[in-house]
Amino acid sequence: MVKTNWEIIQEDEFSAFEDVRSSGATNMWDTRMVAELTDDVITRDQVLTIISNYDELMKKYPQVREI
Repeated sequence: MVKTNWEIIQEDEFSAFEDVRSSGATNMWDTRMVAELTDDVITRDQVLTIISNYDELMKKYPQVREI
């Protein structure tokens, strides 16, 4: 597994993750399905990075949740 630095996650990538999370369409630990549901905007490694650094990314991109 490649470890992705959370600081390079872009707003559109975090937004794609958040769209899937808020939809409730899948278990967010099913990284393959999450990546697929984002139309491969994010990779499986990025899914894990976002999960592990969710609070930091919410602080960086608070507008994502307000949309």
